Amino acid sequence: MGKNVFKTLLLVVFLLPVFFYLGKYNISQSAQVTNLKDQLSSAQLSYFARLGTGNTAGNSVIYINTTGTTLSITNYNLFVGDTLSIALSAGGTAVYTVSDVSGTNAIFLNTALGTGSTNPGLSVISPHSAIHTISFTPQNSITGGQWQFLIKAANTTQADNTPDTTGFDLGTLVAGAVTCPFGVASATGVGTTAIISGNSYHIVTCALSAGGTNPIGVGASVVIGVGNSMLINPAPATNHIVGQANANADTYSIIVRHLDSGGAVLDNDTTVGKIAVTESVRVTAVVDPTITFSIGNSGVTTVGTTLCGSPVGVGAPNTTGASVSFGSLNLQSFNNLAQFIQCTTNAANGYIIQTFEDRQLTMIGSAVTIPDTTCPTNSCDLNTALAWTTNTASGFGYSLEVGSTSAGATIAFASNTYKPFGVGYANARTIMSRSNTPAGTDSLYICYRATASNFQPAGTYQNEIAYIATATF
Repeated sequence: MGKNVFKTLLLVVFLLPVFFYLGKYNISQSAQVTNLKDQLSSAQLSYFARLGTGNTAGNSVIYINTTGTTLSITNYNLFVGDTLSIALSAGGTAVYTVSDVSGTNAIFLNTALGTGSTNPGLSVISPHSAIHTISFTPQNSITGGQWQFLIKAANTTQADNTPDTTGFDLGTLVAGAVTCPFGVASATGVGTTAIISGNSYHIVTCALSAGGTNPIGVGASVVIGVGNSMLINPAPATNHIVGQANANADTYSIIVRHLDSGGAVLDNDTTVGKIAVTESVRVTAVVDPTITFSIGNSGVTTVGTTLCGSPVGVGAPNTTGASVSFGSLNLQSFNNLAQFIQCTTNAANGYIIQTFEDRQLTMIGSAVTIPDTTCPTNSCDLNTALAWTTNTASGFGYSLEVGSTSAGATIAFASNTYKPFGVGYANARTIMSRSNTPAGTDSLYICYRATASNFQPAGTYQNEIAYIATATF
């Protein structure tokens, strides 16, 4: 019996370091975050073009270069009221306001072009910035740990307050414009970059207190940007296709990684996501990996085609993926046009497509508007779509019609009912969604309707309609 006890003790002593090693190894394991997505307040590409030929000082119209495989080569993505900076041949820039656009490369300015801004090749820039809301669900917690959020930057000049073609510029972002998760008081590291696999990333670090921990399995988010302190969205990338962002162009990586209290990245706790930017319809889309979202004119350009219960009007042949032109409205009549929307993703939890307008249809050079519809006599609103049967009052709104979908897709309301667009990102409303992976490409028609009373002031009215497509993995 004594020998057996002695052998048992020897075995325990021998294996004890192994037990300690295995226990330590298991403690050091970590898991990637889930439900990662980055929702931008505006996924509109920045505008960055070059002057073409034929520009003359004293004229209030400029012409941009229309050749090349990078930067903006059309006047798409520019709108009345946008601020435009045009380089001076002697250095510096002159600032103008866009008063109109024409064709594909003419831009009208609020004042005459100066003498130093006529040479071909000078830059023409209108930056667009966005607030990034990165949401995720942590699967691990380390006492006093750190969470880092990295957003793709250009490899050079990533902080010169000018749009880049390969990532987001730092712009005016400062640490005070970041709201960290888990009760972290303030962010650090804003303005620094990291090189990962040869690519530059902006760094935002949210460090827990010395004894602090974070919940596990509970959704959290960091908000990067506020007010006038935001990252600048990229300009069109090489081989950009108008109205589209895909794996080849205009998609950019974000990274969420977990660090211990000493600043070392935890094993297996680095998660990569994707975001994308496009023109505003003019269309914008927020996309995660591998979502494809597009707006086009398939099936909507033939006058008289019935969509959403009504025939499209005489402006149908002019509809594109970047613009909808009613032309001259028929007074006290329904004026209808439409666009074709497609979306697909490999996300396990599907997608949501939302839309909003930047303002009511507003007369250029005036504050006069065509108001958002209330579906007269039926009182539709942002949340309730109803029949719109009276056309004597001025109004603008939209309806939906399903195109082709696989099981699980849902459009927000019934065809041949209408509602107004919400004004601004905060009033965006869902038009189509699903909570599972589509079997193919889902599509729908969005039908725009405008009416004008006999008393509506004459003029040209314009606004922007933005779309946000977000996939959840």
